[in-house]
Amino acid sequence: GGKLLEGTGVSGIQYDKTGVALSYSDGGNEQFQAVVLATGAWLGDLAAQFGVRRVVQAGRGYSFSVAGEDVPTNPIYFRSQRVACTPIDSADGRRLRVAGMMEFRSPDAPLDIRGSTRSQTPFGRYCTVATSTPGERSGVGSRPCTADGLPLIGSTSSDRVFIGGGHGMWGVAVGPVTGKLLAQQIVTGQVPSQLVPFDPLR
Repeated sequence: GGKLLEGTGVSGIQYDKTGVALSYSDGGNEQFQAVVLATGAWLGDLAAQFGVRRVVQAGRGYSFSVAGEDVPTNPIYFRSQRVACTPIDSADGRRLRVAGMMEFRSPDAPLDIRGSTRSQTPFGRYCTVATSTPGERSGVGSRPCTADGLPLIGSTSSDRVFIGGGHGMWGVAVGPVTGKLLAQQIVTGQVPSQLVPFDPLR
């Protein structure tokens, strides 16, 4: 019974005793009984008005992918250099995705090629499988990080607005259990014991 609105941003939130109204970037708006803000490194933009004072900072990680004749079939992690290499299948064949580094910067800042270069240095020292230019396909992703390393999960100053974010590098792994426990809280009005340490208003 759900619906997905792709490419639609939320520009504002208003709430009262009857529900929560979302204003969309395209000029539309819609009313809901409750909403969950799960906007990653942009969480603070909408959450601050609901008493959430914890800063969610973008911990930006850089990556690039290379092609080669002997791309490893298993992931490789260079612990001392903190560089992870993951084989991926792409339209033009198997590639090796190389990721590393962490910088704290605006999530909307453009890719800084120096970030990929810093990841390339230890990679080139240990791997010789690449036959294409290492920086051929570079990217940067913003991990939503909090100062204390704990995510923000639960209710806000509004009993209709909830938060689910700030998971750092673990969002994909713990997102499902976050959603399950948060849904339980929204439906029952009771805070699951597992969520107590992650109170967004702490």
